[in-house]
Amino acid sequence: MKNTLALVLALAVVSSPAYASRARLEALGEGKNGSYYINDARNMFLNPASIVKHKKKLLLELGAPTAAGAEGANDSLAQGGFINTFGDFTYALYLNNASDTMAAATNALGIQPDGAIELQLAGEGALNWGVAVTTAGNNQGANNASYWGVRAGIEKDALAVFATLGLSSKVNVGTLEALKGKLRLDAGATYKMDNMTVFGKYSTSTNDVNVGTGAVETNTTVLGAGVGFQKEMTKSTHMFTRVEADYSTGKSAGVTNAKTYNIPLVLGAETQALSWLAIRGSIGHSLIGQSITGRADLTGLTTVGAGVGMTFGDVTIDGLVASNGQNGVDQIGMGTGPAASQNFGFGDNMITRIAMTYNF
Repeated sequence: MKNTLALVLALAVVSSPAYASRARLEALGEGKNGSYYINDARNMFLNPASIVKHKKKLLLELGAPTAAGAEGANDSLAQGGFINTFGDFTYALYLNNASDTMAAATNALGIQPDGAIELQLAGEGALNWGVAVTTAGNNQGANNASYWGVRAGIEKDALAVFATLGLSSKVNVGTLEALKGKLRLDAGATYKMDNMTVFGKYSTSTNDVNVGTGAVETNTTVLGAGVGFQKEMTKSTHMFTRVEADYSTGKSAGVTNAKTYNIPLVLGAETQALSWLAIRGSIGHSLIGQSITGRADLTGLTTVGAGVGMTFGDVTIDGLVASNGQNGVDQIGMGTGPAASQNFGFGDNMITRIAMTYNF
């Protein structure tokens, strides 16, 4: 079926590409929920004010009805939504995206809420602003999980500031309240200077986990800062470079002081190879890094991704062709490319992720 799809797309009618998919970002070495320096509609999950730059789009991501654990190649959530306008406002409705904030609030027991609904509203002017509300929940027999969160952001000239706050999260196992979220905050800021973007990020998550032997407080904190460059080499080719420094610390049951630091360098490129075909790829490399708990050395950890974008009319199909990423886990700064499709080929796993964007 995928090979047939590729043949159909080869007959495409030319249109300007739409930048709005996990497949594109992961092929360029970025996270599944947006980039701090690459323009893409999925940046709406970092800063809802960004939707004013991606109006009138239908966004679809192929995947399974539900996903357990980390979102690797074989358990990506089916998701999608649209961005439209109403008077002077831009709004978006998106279904079933598993944001990092939501997952971190409730995944300590392997039970995560799904069926997420996110509504965003934004306005533009001298100051672009955006707000969003997210809710998710499920029942797995006697077990259930729920999440409520809000997101807000602004853009003023070259500066953008944004944050996501988890308001309520819990997991019930039978009659036991197994997890209760106490605090979840993701915040970030970017500042653009010509081809360079400087960014900083901060996240913290605290939960009370009770597995029947008493409540244990778990927490994770991540700090990071970096610089991203993008350069137009030719009218059809762009180069991307990102270097950052990240540090995380956390406490969980049985682990009192887990610490990790990492300084990754990511190099990527995207080119319009043919009028209907875009090709992109990246390599990410940990210059210096270590997980202090267990003394696992991250130095030399290397991830590679490659993908394609095929456009006909107002429709763009993006695919992640190959990746040796981290099984959906962001090793602070190394992106979230899935690891299942590690070799180029024309079998069933030729394309790991498929996304469609329709400009209406």
